Amino acid sequence: MSVHSTLPDTRAKAAVIARSRQLTDFKWTPVRDVPTYLRGKGNMFLPAGEIATGFPYASTELKDKFFMENISIETFLSAIPNPHSKLYSAGHASFNACNYGVVCNGLVRYALGIRYRVSTAKWNTIPGMRCVANKQEYRVEDMELCDVLYAYGEGRSHVALITDILRDEQDQIVGVEVSEAIRPLCARRIFTPEEYYEKYSLFGLWRYDLLDSVPDLDEETEHLLWNSGLERVQPKICVDNGNKSNYLVGEEILISVFGTEADTVVITRDGKTVEEILVFGKAIIPRILDRGYYRASLKNSDDFVEFCVNKAKIEFSVENGILSVCADPCDGRSEIHYMDFRVFGKGCASLEKYEELTDEE
Repeated sequence: MSVHSTLPDTRAKAAVIARSRQLTDFKWTPVRDVPTYLRGKGNMFLPAGEIATGFPYASTELKDKFFMENISIETFLSAIPNPHSKLYSAGHASFNACNYGVVCNGLVRYALGIRYRVSTAKWNTIPGMRCVANKQEYRVEDMELCDVLYAYGEGRSHVALITDILRDEQDQIVGVEVSEAIRPLCARRIFTPEEYYEKYSLFGLWRYDLLDSVPDLDEETEHLLWNSGLERVQPKICVDNGNKSNYLVGEEILISVFGTEADTVVITRDGKTVEEILVFGKAIIPRILDRGYYRASLKNSDDFVEFCVNKAKIEFSVENGILSVCADPCDGRSEIHYMDFRVFGKGCASLEKYEELTDEE
C-alpha cells in the first residue's frame, strides 16, 4: 500500500512542523551518562557514547532551566561536549532527570512561536488558542496539520502537536503523527487511527488561530543543530551551565579547561580583566563572581566562553485575591536573564510576562 504525507498548505504550517522537528529529530552523542526517569522503570540513564535522538525531557521548575526560554539551543549544544556540564547531573530536577529540559507544553509553544511561558493548566488561556472539539467528540478526519492535543484533569496533564496525517491511495487517513516532549527524549510517533483513539482518548482537539505569527526557522540555529550534535569538537574552555548561560548571584561557576599544555585563563567582566589563572593542562576552576557580564578565555587559544551573573529583585503583590510578580534587574541597564520565582515559597509560571496566580495556585 502506498502512503503519502499531508503537505503543509501554508508557510506558517511548514514553519511549525520544521520547528518541532528541531526538537524531535536532533541527533547528539552524550559524553557522559545523562540521568533521566521513566514511569515503570524508575531512574535510568541515556548511555554515554550512544547516539540519542531528540532533546531531553526534564521538568526543571526548581532550577528554572528550560530550553528555548532561559536556556538557548546554542547553550545546550555547548553543554554536550563538556563532561562537567550540568546536563550530566541530576538531583534538583523532577525525579532523576537532568538539570536542563523541555516539557510538553514547551515543545508545542516553541513550534508555534509562543514566546512566553504558560503552564499546562492555563493552556486554554493562550490568545488565539481555540477548542475545536472536546475529548472523544472528533474523528481523525477533523484534524488539520499543526492542531494541538490538550488534556488537563482526569489524571492527565499533557500537550502535543499533530505534525503529519498519512493517507493511502484513496486519500483515506491511515496514520497520525504526534510530536511531543515525553520522557526521556522529545519524539514524533505515528499511530493508526485505532491506536490514536485508544492512546489519546482523554485529549481534546485545539487549534491556534495565530499561525501567521509563527516565525520561520533561524538559519544560524538550524546550521548549529544539524552540524554540531554528533561530532562536535571538544572546546578548550567551558562553564558548567554552557556558553551564553546565566548564573544567580552567589551561585558557583565551574570553569573547565581541556588543554594539554600550560596556559592562562583570563576572566574579564565588561571588557576589564578580573583575574588571570595559570593552568597546566586540564583543570577545573570554581568561582563565585559578582553581578556582571563575563568572558573566560585562554591566552594561547582562540576559544572562549561567555556568561552572565545576575539576580533580579522580585516583588509580589496581592490584590483581590490575585498574586502578581514583577522584577527589576537592579543595575539600570541589564536585561533579566535569570529569575528565581520560588522566593518565599511562591511561584510564577512565566519569564516574559506577569502571569497571575491565584492564592490556591
